[in-house]
Amino acid sequence: MRYVVRRQRVRCGGGERRVLVAAFPLGGGGAACLQLADEGPLRRGGVYLAATDDPEAAAFAPRFDELFADAARKVRAAPDLLPTLRSLLERARDAARACRPQLTPAALDELGAVARAAREREVDASPGPYSLEELVVSALLIFVSEEERYPRPRYRGADVALGRFLEVLGA
Repeated sequence: MRYVVRRQRVRCGGGERRVLVAAFPLGGGGAACLQLADEGPLRRGGVYLAATDDPEAAAFAPRFDELFADAARKVRAAPDLLPTLRSLLERARDAARACRPQLTPAALDELGAVARAAREREVDASPGPYSLEELVVSALLIFVSEEERYPRPRYRGADVALGRFLEVLGA
């Protein structure tokens, strides 16, 4: 899975802005986007989902609570999904850690590899508002953002968000 760097239309605060993102195409035709630079009130590291892989499609920022609830819903509906989801989320956290101290093309390529692994494990009729791929890729990009905003060793980077996912999954 490759990414493209582009300006993406995003919804924010009741309006819209265009921000510089790395856009990762998703199997369902949409895109997951990681904001690459501070733009006005929007800090780099923002995560957005677009319904279509198009810079003109208004992308939105999924909320943590929605993602946690969606992950729990998926595992309740298919308990055998738990080890796969846990593994994908841990791999996502590890790939996010590798993005520090600098977000390089090689690090972005590894993010793409995690997204590809999530796509390959997609299940039909996955319950909830997000596909498994959208859920994992959103978590992945949030982990990248958390590593940037809360750097180690002073903070715990993405470990807090991963811990919350594992908590709601009962893992």
